[in-house]
Amino acid sequence: MPGTMNALEKNLRSDLKDALRQFRDDGESLVAVLTGQGKAFCAGGNLLELKEGMNAFAGMDLMKGANEIIQLIAGIEKTIIAAVNGAAVGAGFNIAIACDLVIASSSAVFGQVFGKVGLVPDLGGLYYLPRVVGMHRAKELILTQRMLKAGEALQMGIVNRVVIPEELEAHVLNLAKEIADGPAIAYGLGKMILSKSWESNLDDILQYEAFAQAICMQTEDNKEGINAFYEKRTPVFKGK
Repeated sequence: MPGTMNALEKNLRSDLKDALRQFRDDGESLVAVLTGQGKAFCAGGNLLELKEGMNAFAGMDLMKGANEIIQLIAGIEKTIIAAVNGAAVGAGFNIAIACDLVIASSSAVFGQVFGKVGLVPDLGGLYYLPRVVGMHRAKELILTQRMLKAGEALQMGIVNRVVIPEELEAHVLNLAKEIADGPAIAYGLGKMILSKSWESNLDDILQYEAFAQAICMQTEDNKEGINAFYEKRTPVFKGK
């Protein structure tokens, strides 16, 4: 909703979750692009919901429902790309870094602005941010609430690439196609194991890798990749 800078009001939260579930359950769709309408990616939470006050039980219910967005992004065994076309602040910042790749317009800005309204970062910000930028930088961004331009976000590792605004859509769609042409099963298993790597020890990850590799070895894509290697041609993967 461009008029509200895509703030996460109730209907938008519901629509986003529905779209993510549809993507998860669609056997033909391999890559999703998450972006904003208008000049903003997402301005964060809808403060109108909090203006009249909310008791702790209602607050927990609100956050439980909103957290499902992050759980879906993390749990879907397919690639989700955030195309950050403008301001990504508060919860919008944290939705972006929960995605698998973040491509930003050079006009994008990022900010952990929760402190301005007396709130703690949510939607996984306290989980993802220190893992992306390091603990001390995460604390700095949260405590100072300063805004980052796209170039600085790139230097910090918050975004993967920065492109000029006019090229953002085409760049992201080309990247999505490139990934969609890859071995979907291998990519999906890799995403799931990477999500466990922060809390697992080396032996656990080696075990996960062994299980995943054993599964991949049974796929048509693995056989196609090996044949293409020996035939000196580009493999044609089918996600099977």
